[in-house]
Amino acid sequence: MSILRVIAFGTVTGLGTLTVALVSADRLMHPAVAAAPAPTIARVKAPVLPDPVTTGTVTQGPAAPDSSKGRMLTGFDTERLNALMRGETFPAPARKR
Repeated sequence: MSILRVIAFGTVTGLGTLTVALVSADRLMHPAVAAAPAPTIARVKAPVLPDPVTTGTVTQGPAAPDSSKGRMLTGFDTERLNALMRGETFPAPARKR
């Protein structure tokens, strides 16, 4: 069994070395093309927009939804999840009978 390990190790090492040698020879035979100069980037100024206060285009969006509604009885309990993520523990909920 030890001779098989030596043969396997030699085969893997030989194939790896052969691959590196062939890739290196290929790179030496085909030198890289001369690098082209980097393209210049034209900077464009952002257009100057008039102040909305002077033009009178300030509009107010729709009213925000009323957040005074009670927590929904169905759905996900994000307060409990946030508390669990902070490491706080709650007592187990009371069983309904």
